[in-house]
Amino acid sequence: MEVSVGRDSATDAAVPERSRKRIDVRIIAVSTVGNALEWFDFTVFTFFAANIARQFFPSDNPTAALLAAWTTFGVGFLTRPLGGIVLGAYADKHGRKAALLVTISVMALGVAFIAFAPTYAQIGMAAPMLMLVGRFLQGFSAGGEVGSATAFLVEHAPVERRGVYGSFQMIAQACSMLLGAIVSVGITQALTPEQIDAFGWRIPFVIGLLIVPVGLYVRSRLDESPVFKDAHHKQTEKRSPFLESITVHWRQVVAGFGLTVYGTIGTYIFYYYMPSYATKSLGIPFKSSVIASLCAAVAYIVGTFASGRISDVIGRKKPMTASAMISLIIAYPLFLAVSHVPTLPMLIFVQCCLMLSLGLFQGSYCAFVCELFPSRVRATSMAIGYNFAVMIFGGFAGAIATLLIGWTGDKLAVVYYGLFGAAVGLVTILLLKDRSRQPLL
Repeated sequence: MEVSVGRDSATDAAVPERSRKRIDVRIIAVSTVGNALEWFDFTVFTFFAANIARQFFPSDNPTAALLAAWTTFGVGFLTRPLGGIVLGAYADKHGRKAALLVTISVMALGVAFIAFAPTYAQIGMAAPMLMLVGRFLQGFSAGGEVGSATAFLVEHAPVERRGVYGSFQMIAQACSMLLGAIVSVGITQALTPEQIDAFGWRIPFVIGLLIVPVGLYVRSRLDESPVFKDAHHKQTEKRSPFLESITVHWRQVVAGFGLTVYGTIGTYIFYYYMPSYATKSLGIPFKSSVIASLCAAVAYIVGTFASGRISDVIGRKKPMTASAMISLIIAYPLFLAVSHVPTLPMLIFVQCCLMLSLGLFQGSYCAFVCELFPSRVRATSMAIGYNFAVMIFGGFAGAIATLLIGWTGDKLAVVYYGLFGAAVGLVTILLLKDRSRQPLL
């Protein structure tokens, strides 16, 4: 059963262009605010992982403490699939709006646990447990956020602009990366290392909480997705979105999983792990690595937006295929170059090239995956493939990279993980059909 997408042509003609632009901005803001909060918190956690390790995981071995902090970061991803299944099904049954209000509320609670948790010196083993609770809540809400918010965003888009609309979900992530890096730089410049350990690392999480009231307000006032309303009205058979996803649409779920493998490994290795890698393995000062991350986030935004626009003209597969192929070609030489010339300019060049290439994939990703599924299971099906891939390959990427380097003694061991992700993404996209010109089901 096919339904009209977003607004039909008659509706579009009746709405003045200026009014349409206002609607576009509102829908984009509502859809991306939760994702932005999630990735802002993830970004600052990675930048201050060493400080968190000292406060919550004291150890005579700094590497062991850092590994414990990265593992705690990864543990939050274990609840993502559960959140995707529970909240995705809720979104497919009761609407995207209802689910989005739940996800941002639970996410705020998780952030608050992390921001205000007492340290190990204050309450002992209860401190890392509170940190774990916060990460679990964050993971559960984030798992439900991605399917519901992306479905809501793409379902509002006119057929000829679904790529651009979808790209803003990833652009929101990139902007959060950028903002997180800026805040981290500001804190490292304004405070001493002792002050950062004492309280400075908490400041970004408190800042993140400030977006919650705004997010709740704008989401409470949004209109439901027109595609969902149309499909929900016509649907007569009530089936479990989860069961239908894994029994009827399992091939598309596997496809979404494969596409996410590249995106998540690329994001965590080429961006999130790089500050730690540059500092510990290459001897580049931490402040310099943060500056490189700022530049890389800008390159990612450019590549992502360009991909969204291009995909609406020539289809999704071409920019996504090009991205995976480029990463396979340039990743090893770039890591090799920065290992031989460990300077700030070289690190900026390497990260910008890698993130620009990744952006070409991610900018088309959201629309492409949404186009794989019908509306009645879209949020659930997308969330299953996405969250299992992120849990397995993304959440523990930092820990895996640290272990790879430790086991092999090779500073370049981490790049093989990135190449694996690009290869999986390339094979997956080549096997799929491009539905960019077809109506949403």
